[in-house]
Amino acid sequence: MYKTSKETQERKDVKRQFILDTAAKVFSQKGYHYTSVKDIVEEANISIGSFYFYFKSKEELFTELFVNITKKFQKVTDKVLDVDHFSLSKNFTRVIIGNLWMYEQHKELAKIMLIEAAGVNPTFQKMRFDSIKESSSTVENWFKRFKTNHAVNIPDEKTAALIYEGSFYYLISDWLESDQAIKLTDSGYALCIYSLQALKISFEDSDIRQYITEVLEELTQSK
Repeated sequence: MYKTSKETQERKDVKRQFILDTAAKVFSQKGYHYTSVKDIVEEANISIGSFYFYFKSKEELFTELFVNITKKFQKVTDKVLDVDHFSLSKNFTRVIIGNLWMYEQHKELAKIMLIEAAGVNPTFQKMRFDSIKESSSTVENWFKRFKTNHAVNIPDEKTAALIYEGSFYYLISDWLESDQAIKLTDSGYALCIYSLQALKISFEDSDIRQYITEVLEELTQSK
């Protein structure tokens, strides 16, 4: 039985990632609906047959892009979060800023994923819903853990998590639809303060500003 060598598989993985990266670039320039497989293969300088060797359709490719960027967000969250050593206000600030920074780095692709494609294609809409649901569940469990330690004073963790997620995504959606050349992370301080006050989490204003500066420096250096 024929077995793919390690070197051959590595070349395939590199080629697949190259097509994904190229497609992301084309999607960001032309929009999801106005991008065709032909546009992608021309930009990547590959044949139609090569494209279909790796992906069955534009939709399958875009789905993989969605999954990949979701994993990147989770990786950043895991990187900045340290529940065992940081205070709740510090962790909360670092997670908010870390996620805002990620959207800032992938603005055009995020706009297609969260606004354009998700609003029309049922598959992408469900993926977006499931992603937000999972994120909300993570925040809910986080609140429960800190509530046990009396670090947060909220009557219902699930409701608090949903309200937080709603505020977070409304801010991002507003930024994505804006034509102004502003940084999303510039809104991070206000979102952090609003969220901390709503959750009745004690904090010092100077500390929040310091947490924001620190995590942005860490993320920028790790690019």
